[in-house]
Amino acid sequence: MKQEIGLFKTLTICLYDWMLLFSILFFLSFPFVYLNQGDDLGNNIFYQLYVFFIIIFYYSWFWIKHKQTLGMKSWRVYIEDVNGLDKISFKQCILRIFFSLIGGHIFLIFNKRSLHDLVSKTHIIKKDN
Repeated sequence: MKQEIGLFKTLTICLYDWMLLFSILFFLSFPFVYLNQGDDLGNNIFYQLYVFFIIIFYYSWFWIKHKQTLGMKSWRVYIEDVNGLDKISFKQCILRIFFSLIGGHIFLIFNKRSLHDLVSKTHIIKKDN
C-alpha cells in the first residue's frame, strides 16, 4: 500500500539532503577556493553557476536514476509521477527544485501535497511492505 507523507517527514528529509549536499559542495568548492586564493567567492558568477549545476545534478540524478535521494532512502520513501510513470522527467525535476526553493513546502501546512509536487505532477510516497 502506498501512502503520502506529511510536513514533518518532508522537512526532515530535506534537512538530511541539505546536510549531504552541503558536504558535497564543501569538497567540490576546493578548486575554486584554491584558484581564488581564499578570496570571497560570493560575487564570482562562475562559482555561483557551478554550485547551481551541482544542486541540479544532485537532485535530478538521484530522482531520475534511483527515484529517491539519500535523505529519502533513509526514510524509505520515493518519488513517483502522479500518472504512474516509472521515472520522472528532467523537466519535473527542474520544476520541483525551483518551486521548493521559493517555498513550496509551506503549502503542506494547508494541503496534503506540496506546491512543487502539484506543479511538477509528482508525489513523495512511502510504500508499506
